[in-house]
Formats: sequence, C-alpha cells, structure tokens
Amino acid sequence: MLRAIRLLARAFALGGALGLAAMMLHVNVDVLGKALFGTPAPATLEMVSYYYMAAVAMLPLAAMERKSGLVHVDLLYQHLPGGVRRGLLVATLALSALYCAGISWAAWEPAVKAWRVGAYTGTTVTVATWPTRFLPVLGFALIALMLLAQAAAVMLGRADLQAEVGRGE
Repeated sequence: MLRAIRLLARAFALGGALGLAAMMLHVNVDVLGKALFGTPAPATLEMVSYYYMAAVAMLPLAAMERKSGLVHVDLLYQHLPGGVRRGLLVATLALSALYCAGISWAAWEPAVKAWRVGAYTGTTVTVATWPTRFLPVLGFALIALMLLAQAAAVMLGRADLQAEVGRGE
C-alpha cells in the first residue's frame, strides 16, 4: 500500500514540476510577446493564477512529506526514549493525516459546486477555473494517505524512527 501511495506521490510531484515548467514557459512567452511584438500571450494571468500556481502548490504535497521536505520541529523529540518517540510520532502522523483529510473534505463541496456551475474567469480569454478547484482535494487527500501509511509503518515497526522525521542519529 505504501509503495502505491509513494508512486502516486511521485506522479503528482511530476505534475507539479510540469506545472512549474509550463508557468515559466508561459510567462517568458508573455514577456517576449510584449517586448518584441507589443502583444502579450493570451490568458497568462488566468493560467498562472488558477492552473500553474495551484498545481505547483497542491500536487507535490505528499512527495514533500515523503522526503521530509515539510517542517518538522523536533527540539525535544530527539531526547525522548525510543518508545515515547514511536508513540509520539504515530500520534502526530495520525493527527496530521486527520487534519489534511479534513482540508480535503472541506475543499470537496466548493470544487463540486464550481464544477456544476462551470466556474470560469477571463479578461480577454475565457478560462474554465473549476478543474483547478479539485487540486486541493487531490493534494490533501494524497498527503493524508501518505501520513496514515507512515503512521502504520512506524506502528508496525517497519520504519526507522529517524528516517520518518528526516534526521540521522
């Protein structure tokens, strides 16, 4: 199960990386278009604001957690006995998973509502915005699954405590 979640996290991270590359390309085309031809690339503001930034922020969340790229404060943790650390780690992973699942759940209804009404934006070009409303749902659901899988691995003794918080002894 953890392997499947990690594979999905990598795929989502790739989606975030592609979003970043597309954003850089789009913005550069926009700047060059303005400078050379006096005409900006169409829908740059809308695509950057609604698509690229959302993909870059939401899709890599689980991969960042897997690589311990998110903030971990372990000022006292490292001085606790192994059993206490294990229990504390399982509890914080489970609570974090619950929090992320709650965010995903809370984002679901607005995403569905935007989909039903066909939400869009645009100044000179109309851009559908409803698809991007599902990115927080997906990103936070996947990080919740990653956190739960990590908690289970620690609970079952299948994970190194130091590796789970991204620190070496």
